[in-house]
Amino acid sequence: MTAQAGKFSSASAQPVPLARAGAFPFTVETHADLSSIEALWRRFESSGISTIFQRYDWVDAYVRHVLPHEKARPAIVLGRLEGKPAFVLPLAIARKGPVRVASWIGGKHSSYNFGLWSPEAAATIARLPVGTIDKMLGGALDADCAVLARTPKSHQDVPQPFAGLPSSPSPTEGYSFALDGGFEAVLKRTDGAGRRRRVRTKERRMAEIGPMHYGKAHDLTQALAALDFFFEQKALRLAEQGKPNSFSEPGVKDFYRDLLAQSQAMDEPLLEMTHLCVDGRLRAVRGAGIHQGRLNGYFMTFARDDVVTHSPGHVLLFRHIEECCERGLNAYDLGVGYEEYKTHWCDVIHELDDVYAAFTPLGSAMIAAIQAGNAVKAHIRRHKALWQRLKLVQAYLSRHGASE
Repeated sequence: MTAQAGKFSSASAQPVPLARAGAFPFTVETHADLSSIEALWRRFESSGISTIFQRYDWVDAYVRHVLPHEKARPAIVLGRLEGKPAFVLPLAIARKGPVRVASWIGGKHSSYNFGLWSPEAAATIARLPVGTIDKMLGGALDADCAVLARTPKSHQDVPQPFAGLPSSPSPTEGYSFALDGGFEAVLKRTDGAGRRRRVRTKERRMAEIGPMHYGKAHDLTQALAALDFFFEQKALRLAEQGKPNSFSEPGVKDFYRDLLAQSQAMDEPLLEMTHLCVDGRLRAVRGAGIHQGRLNGYFMTFARDDVVTHSPGHVLLFRHIEECCERGLNAYDLGVGYEEYKTHWCDVIHELDDVYAAFTPLGSAMIAAIQAGNAVKAHIRRHKALWQRLKLVQAYLSRHGASE
């Protein structure tokens, strides 16, 4: 393998040494304009190791609609190994006070942040000496540090290439299950016979209220109506709980609408809406995307109305899983965050890490502060009564702030 000196590609495209000659096998460049590597990125995402949240169209839509409101700028790190694309890291840089922090593009809306990797690159970078990855990122990014949240410990059976960097467990995890063998096999693995009986009973009771229809939104107008239903119901639920609403932040609704519009002609959509209607009214909706045969659930909500006692959300999930089996998908991911209903279906828990890299003393101080704050939160979570009190205070402050 021929060793090559790393380089930083920007408007000035000035070379930056990343390691001793002969020690670093990659060339690395950074792009502020996604379109400059669009063709390469699209080819790479179809064959490399990646998640839907790092697909070009997903990242591009977020950059156009949301990133300007976050006062951040793209910094897409492209690595090559022996001249071939090796990895793409969709990052953005924003200031947190005086500190320039690099993070994954997508914020709270990107559940899994693995980057895009070739198997050869993932294996090669994992063997590099301690400190080499820090130098690579530091040379490629005009930042004080990198804070890479919700990074899976492994994806598609490939260990996280940045496992050598300092990290701490993320405060959440992901949940999924395989669709191998079809819906009957899924039900058998998850003790679903009783669940099927309950769903059929609930469907009969809903049908007594009015005609019931389940299905995927068949055109953009219907899909947008389902998405707006989600935005409305989510806002109501979060307001009741006194929690902040990330979907109401500037640009976010347009971001999801853009994903829907782009997805109309895609075999593997970035976002598709599935709904349950009773008596001509939307009662529950699910939003999800598909990548490499894996369905990634983004969100779900249901109306609190005369149908709510019949669990329209659970019925919708049951029928959606059945449909995904019929479509020949290979896995169903219920996303990050613990919910009891996820444990009824899922037998895989995806452990996530928050990964850190400091490039300057200011960056080191920022990371130390973040880790200290996370340690305090973890301590509070372990003490249930204290955690409940904190959530009550947060809810009160959120409601008080919203009323002013």
